[in-house]
Amino acid sequence: MGFHGEEFTNFSTASLITRSTNDIQQIQMLISMLFRVVVYAPIMGIGGFLRVLANSNTSMAWIIGLAILGVVGIVLVLFIIAMPRFKKLQDLIDKLNLVSREILTGLPVIRAFHTEKREEARFESANKDLMKTYVFVNRAMSMMMPSLMFIMNGIMLLIIWVGGQSVEEGIIQVGDMMAFIQYTMQIIMSFLMISMISIMLPRAGVSAKRINEVLETNPKIVDPSEPQSFDETKKGLVEFKNVSFRYPDADSECITDINFTAKPGETTAIIGSTGSRKIYDCKLDSSFL
Repeated sequence: MGFHGEEFTNFSTASLITRSTNDIQQIQMLISMLFRVVVYAPIMGIGGFLRVLANSNTSMAWIIGLAILGVVGIVLVLFIIAMPRFKKLQDLIDKLNLVSREILTGLPVIRAFHTEKREEARFESANKDLMKTYVFVNRAMSMMMPSLMFIMNGIMLLIIWVGGQSVEEGIIQVGDMMAFIQYTMQIIMSFLMISMISIMLPRAGVSAKRINEVLETNPKIVDPSEPQSFDETKKGLVEFKNVSFRYPDADSECITDINFTAKPGETTAIIGSTGSRKIYDCKLDSSFL
């Protein structure tokens, strides 16, 4: 509400809509899942690890380390692939909202100039770009669960193979091997739960950064802490003294050192040729202010 023209050049209306709706929704989804998993998964993982050390044969503990490395490796690879796309995804949502807003607000003009086909093509292009990025991200993330399940089942087979040899040699009992399988699956399941959160984490991180960009932007124009009282003798009077103005990021000022006084009941006009950057032409009276 406090932004002015310069701030809106950095954040378009469509981008602000996306940041205040879609980006916040991503963070809400992450937090709602985070509190459940962060409390539950570590208890399962740590509990299973302690049971392995206390009640199982530790000669196969290296299998648990191998499983954890495999899970972490898959998650890191997917992060590297998908993380740049998450930033692009939010930008494409901005673009789609921008095109939609321009079409909806400009429908009378579009119909007047008969440019419906061109606007449909603009929307179709923005929509397809968003769809392609969504499909790429979802395909990358859909590979996570099959890969993790492959690791989990492969680790189970490895435990049976290694444990079967140890049982045959009389090093451990069959019950110890079965207990080790249960504890290992419990540990791996805790990491699987955490990896599911990691799917949402990159996009929520991008959304949080976009929201912070808005929250940390300070408006250039602020109300004075001690505003001057209005002079009742000058009611209805508009006076410009040495006023200069330039548009944001412009190389030069479009008006420089403007001085004039518009008195109540008088007509004040700015006259110039076409394209000379006239500002307004109005009649000021006692009710102007």
